[in-house]
Amino acid sequence: MRKHLFIVLGTLFAVAALASLGFAGDYHTGATLQCQQCHVMHYSQTHGYNANGGGFTTPLGTSGPYHYLLRNDINDLCLSCHDGGGFAPDVFEANADGYVRQAGGLNDLASAGPYYPADGHTLNSTDAPPGYVGTWAGDPLNCVNCHAAHGGGFGTAADSYRNLGGYGTLVGSGLGIPYSSVTNVLTTWVFETANAGNTVNHYGQTAIIFNEPDQTASQYAEVCKACHTEFHGQVGSPEIGDEVDGFVRHPTETVNIGAVGGGGSSLTDFAAKTNQVQVMSKNGLAAGSYPDDLNEELTQSCMSCHKGHGNQNSFGLIYMSGNGTLTEEGDTGPGVNGGAPTYKDLCKQCHVQG
Repeated sequence: MRKHLFIVLGTLFAVAALASLGFAGDYHTGATLQCQQCHVMHYSQTHGYNANGGGFTTPLGTSGPYHYLLRNDINDLCLSCHDGGGFAPDVFEANADGYVRQAGGLNDLASAGPYYPADGHTLNSTDAPPGYVGTWAGDPLNCVNCHAAHGGGFGTAADSYRNLGGYGTLVGSGLGIPYSSVTNVLTTWVFETANAGNTVNHYGQTAIIFNEPDQTASQYAEVCKACHTEFHGQVGSPEIGDEVDGFVRHPTETVNIGAVGGGGSSLTDFAAKTNQVQVMSKNGLAAGSYPDDLNEELTQSCMSCHKGHGNQNSFGLIYMSGNGTLTEEGDTGPGVNGGAPTYKDLCKQCHVQG
């Protein structure tokens, strides 16, 4: 009986591992994550997967069993690896990774600073997201609302950057962001210069390039739009407006820096800065090297002004003056007022007014 049980378990894990290979994703696919690290079949376990108690085992939560055979509440389970564990990206509050994280850090309802619930995405929050359209269900925000736990991104045909896309119940599946982690392929939306084997600056701000294979869209904005609906739309739409009648919300696609005269942005000012916020580049250029050339068609999107997870600034805004040392809050300045950079410095990355 015991022998047969091990055969059945081994078969189950092998089938699950093979199935996971069908998801072409960043991590959490194939050999990069084993089923038993997140799931437990009978919610009863006091040792590892051999007679000596060996094998990586995520501790069981204290209020289980949980839906989908999970070992813990979704957020607690994810943070058991992704909160300063040293072997997976640290995505919660203070940075233990040693590099400037492109997405910054999440907070939760209990966060008391320097990461506060107003400073980015707040785990377990039941508040409706700013700009949401429809009736908000009030379900707590969790990691799989934005990320696909098993790799890839639901509905995508290629690798999905950071497994964006998700399988969440709040707003549906969303879209993934096809990316390359070895060679920059300009038909993908993201290039990660640190490939999967380089953990020194993996997901670091200086290791990420945002391409723009479609000059009329932003795949990044499509993911954000799933919750922040009113903040997105084509130029001329009721959500955004246009340069003729006046924008009513900041565009997240289509409008290139410096392309609109008068009260618009200045590519000359933007290109002159040493530290530059991330924008989309049709030619695969990196922040810090964006030139004063309208033919580059540099386009801002959500990640130009906000950290995807958040930081120590309200709304996860990036206060970047263009001077000093890069930080997850922006840079060290000095800012336009002579002190630490503020939101005004962020606006003046591209705009000349004030």
